[in-house]
Amino acid sequence: MAFYLDVLEKAVRTQQFEPQDWGKIWRETGAVNPEEWEAIQQALRESYNRLRRLIADTQEWPSEREIGGAIAAIVHTAYHLGEIRQALCIIKS
Repeated sequence: MAFYLDVLEKAVRTQQFEPQDWGKIWRETGAVNPEEWEAIQQALRESYNRLRRLIADTQEWPSEREIGGAIAAIVHTAYHLGEIRQALCIIKS
């Protein structure tokens, strides 16, 4: 999620919509210890807060593409967070 939000933030700030290796994070990240998990969660919080500030500070969107991208990002992120929540519920039960 943090990777996705970082990519989104960069694209909105630079207006450069470059192809991404979306599978890289899955290939390079294995099991993590509690300290690493906390760091990942903190990175996600920071990415989320930066993106919220960016959206709030944007006075005018250049085109419908950017607005649509921001809305799609919110929906996409909510979907993945729901999947994570569901997986955690299954693991705990």
